[in-house]
Amino acid sequence: MTSPRTRLGPLVLPVPAYALVVPVLAGLGGAAFLAWRPGVARSMLASPQAAGFTAAVGAIVLGSAWLLPRLGRGPLLTASVQAVPVALAFVLTVLPAFRQVTVVETAPAAAGTAAGAAELVGIDHRASGRVLLLQDPDGSYVVRLQGIDIEPGPDYQVHLVPGAGREDPDGGVHLDRLRGNRGSQNYEVPAGTAADPPVTLLVWCRAFAVPIAAATLR
Repeated sequence: MTSPRTRLGPLVLPVPAYALVVPVLAGLGGAAFLAWRPGVARSMLASPQAAGFTAAVGAIVLGSAWLLPRLGRGPLLTASVQAVPVALAFVLTVLPAFRQVTVVETAPAAAGTAAGAAELVGIDHRASGRVLLLQDPDGSYVVRLQGIDIEPGPDYQVHLVPGAGREDPDGGVHLDRLRGNRGSQNYEVPAGTAADPPVTLLVWCRAFAVPIAAATLR
């Protein structure tokens, strides 16, 4: 069977033009999104998970553009197959960037003195707010994120990591998922955790293994 090809002037493409519609639109949309969110672009460059996910989606989309026409599949089926990984990538990576969630919790009634306080600083992402390390009368700790506003994204987790200026969760304790990228929230520190300053409160994107924001409590 002769391979379908598209001739554009002197250029001969190995696939029909209809098989390139979804890849071109997805590429343009992805480029526009990364230009709008340069911090996300920098994080993706530093993330093997993000690079692997992007490469896998690209391989499926371009592979379908090459294979399906050769199997006699028409424009509708080809575009439908290509749209599935593109839609998955959109739901997992792009859609969370538009999802603003505000959670407002009152300060713990039993909280005693503040064992540490610091401003939240973004790491290749926009972030602001204040982080307090509160010690209860019984000696337990609570981390309070107060008045935060963090650039939204997928699968954000909150960690408390020993040391100053930490940008990875290794050796730390996982407190919980980030319940909201805006507002004020309380996160209990598990009993027995060494929370003596300096420690870093780290907001970590688990999906792509990149830091989002941090504050060093001294």
